[in-house]
Amino acid sequence: MAMTRRPPPHLRRRRLLGAVAVVAGVACVSASFLAWLTLPDGAGGTTSVAGWGAVTGGAQLSGQNINDFLAGYASYRPGLLPVLAGAVAAVAGIVLALAPGGRHPHRVTAALLALCGLVALGVAVLRVLSPDPVGILQSGEGSPGPGPWVTGACGLVLVAVALSVLLGLVDAPPPVRHRGIQPGR
Repeated sequence: MAMTRRPPPHLRRRRLLGAVAVVAGVACVSASFLAWLTLPDGAGGTTSVAGWGAVTGGAQLSGQNINDFLAGYASYRPGLLPVLAGAVAAVAGIVLALAPGGRHPHRVTAALLALCGLVALGVAVLRVLSPDPVGILQSGEGSPGPGPWVTGACGLVLVAVALSVLLGLVDAPPPVRHRGIQPGR
């Protein structure tokens, strides 16, 4: 029976953090297709507007795109930045998990993950505080949907992964120094 060799703990941690970053990046991209704005439709139901402007629910605009309704006055695509940040974060997570590193590996990768996480978190906070960026609703009429909340959670996870790498959790241990066969002088 052949013995299998387990990778060292720092390599296992790096692969785990890379996988977490990939999952968070893909979730950030997926969150752009969720509802980012919900509002009452006047008949007791709710109408939702997705991160790309698709309208669903009981409104007259259901099945339409809110960007067509705005007719060039403005654009409602809050899911655009999270898609970009999530895609870059997923690629950075793959690099983190698979690319070999030196003594202090992946500092640039961690900085990129931190930037993507902060962008996602910033967009989420902005859309939670101001769900209607175009100004077509009355004050307090709309509320944030699940899209910005999921994006914010993904941003926090990406920042946590980046901090873990920057704090040295994936660094290789220092090499062990062995005395030579010559006696010390």
